[in-house]
Formats: sequence, structure tokens, C-alpha cells
Amino acid sequence: MDERVNILVEAWRKTVSQGVDPKHLFYVFLAFSFIFLTVFITVKVKDYLRERYRKRLFIDNAVGLGLTEKEAEILWEYAQEIERDPFLVLEYKAPFEKVIQKYIEENPDFDETLIRNIRRKLGFDELPEGLPLISTKDIELYQTGNLIAGAGKIYPVALYDKDEKYTYWYLIDQQPPFSFKEGDKVRIRFLRTEDGMYTFEGIVEGIFEENGKYIVKIPHTFNLERIQRRKEVRIKINKPVEVVYHTKDGEKHYIYTRLVDISAQGAKFCLRKKDAKEAQLKIGMDLVLSFELEGEKLVVEAMLKNIIEEGDNECYGVQFLNIEKKARDIILKFIQREQHKMLKKIHKNKK
Repeated sequence: MDERVNILVEAWRKTVSQGVDPKHLFYVFLAFSFIFLTVFITVKVKDYLRERYRKRLFIDNAVGLGLTEKEAEILWEYAQEIERDPFLVLEYKAPFEKVIQKYIEENPDFDETLIRNIRRKLGFDELPEGLPLISTKDIELYQTGNLIAGAGKIYPVALYDKDEKYTYWYLIDQQPPFSFKEGDKVRIRFLRTEDGMYTFEGIVEGIFEENGKYIVKIPHTFNLERIQRRKEVRIKINKPVEVVYHTKDGEKHYIYTRLVDISAQGAKFCLRKKDAKEAQLKIGMDLVLSFELEGEKLVVEAMLKNIIEEGDNECYGVQFLNIEKKARDIILKFIQREQHKMLKKIHKNKK
């Protein structure tokens, strides 16, 4: 290609040095146009072949995860439309839901069964524990909360049902007239245990009665306002831990049990009620926890903040005190890695 360009440049120089001959100028222009067209077509053909190979690779990966070619084609097409990486759509729930939403918006007669099958096959029918909600589609049935009307009146509600387009909220023990009507904007607020307080707005698309219950129909949304209950994300784990503490008489005691969750600010461990009675741990006690994380042994000072009965166990929530930066960074790294694993939904088990 460079040789042809050099020949053209030399021809152009000769043409200019010998005086501009329209005939020669035309030939030079023609040659330049031919080279430009050749380069342009070559690039386009390479791009086409590369994209075709990438699509085939995507289809094969999707089929390997249990999807049909038709289902894979839908994800590919609408991922392209919203400029999302199709391969990430197979791995992560958030981009998957965005792609499905685009498909629903552009296909009024969409196949809801097909969508549910795709979601189930990819493991996106449930949100992994510990992760925040992505959209209202992730709200669990029977989640309770409050519907706040424009006039400020509050109605207790529970999520009665949901489909791919709408949520259906049961107005608990409420009878008309209501202070809102179809077309009004309302807010739904609810508390998700071990996560946070969520609020979203929506237009009332309908109010109907079913078996004596009054149901409010509100469209799905990705616009969820979340107030996290804890400053730090808490992840469930199952790691051995040594707990050291002193009783009032100064005697040193050791407990060997397992951590059940952890954050950068604290952790929780549990004991069988019989063992808990012998341990006689009290709120406000200073403890030293020793455990291994990310291949490192961590020794962390802590204070016992709360004691909760959970079935046959007594569980102890502790707050870390004066935690070193290195230990905190190790814990955060572990939490981020665990979150990443949850987001990927462990596709290897599905192949």
C-alpha cells in the first residue's frame, strides 16, 4: 500500500513540475480515489468479519449457558442498540435488565414467558443476597412498605404481584375513596432488611379491586433512591475465628467459633445457646478477634455492640476499634471480590 502511495506522490510531483495537465491531474485524482476506496472497503470488510466472528462467539457462549439461538439473538440485538457489551449482559444482572427493558419498550407484544426463561437460565431471576436492588423488578413479593400520595397521606401497602412491565401494590385494609387516582404520581417507600430504605416514584396506571383487595398498578423503574442502613457493606462469610476476652476478675477466656458476616467496620459471630451461657459475654466488653482473610492473619480489637437470638444460636455483633489500614484494606478487598462473585452468578455451575 505504501509503495502505491509513493508512486502517486511522485506522479503528482512530476505533474506539478511539468505544469498542470488536466489529463494527468485526472489520472492522479482517479488513482487517489481508487486507493481511498480500496482502503475504505478493506477496513469495512475487516470490521464486518470481526463483528460477525464476535457475534458467533457470543451466540456460542449464550447457547453454552442454556439459551436458544433466538434468545441469544434478542440479547445481541438490543445490547447493540443501547451500546452495551453483549458479553457483559450474560454475566451481570444490571446490563441484562437494561437490555430486556429496551426489548420490552420496542416490542409491545413481547413474549413474557421467553423473558422469564432467559432470566432463569442466566440465574437472574433472583438477586444475590447482600446486593442492592437494581430495579423494582427485584423487589420480592409481599414486601411491605408505604404508598405516599401527593397530599401526603400514607397508605400501608405490600407487593401483591409483578410482571415485566408493572408492579401491583395491595392497599392493606384500605377502602375507597383514596386521596389519589389514576394518572397521579405517588411514591413507594419500603425497608429492605440488612440493606436499606428504598423510595421510588411512579404514575398510577390503574386502581382495581380483586377479591375484596384494592390494588394499585405502577410501572417498573430503575430510578430507586436508596439510603443504606450501614455505612459499610456487610458480606456473609463462614470463617474460623478466635475470640479473646477478659472477665471482671481479669481471667482470660478463649472462644473458637466462626464469623458469619463481616464489614470494614465490624463482624458477627454466633454460639450455641449452651456455649453462650458459659461464655457470659456482655454488651460493651472489649474483645480481640483473630481470623484469616485473603491469605493474611488479622488480629483486630473490637467491642461487643449487640446480642441477638437467632434460632438455636446467640449471635454477637462487634464493632472494630482502631483497625489498622492494612487490615481494613484486606477486608475491603475481600468484600469487593465476594460481591464480584455474587454478581457473576457463578455461571460455571450452569455450563
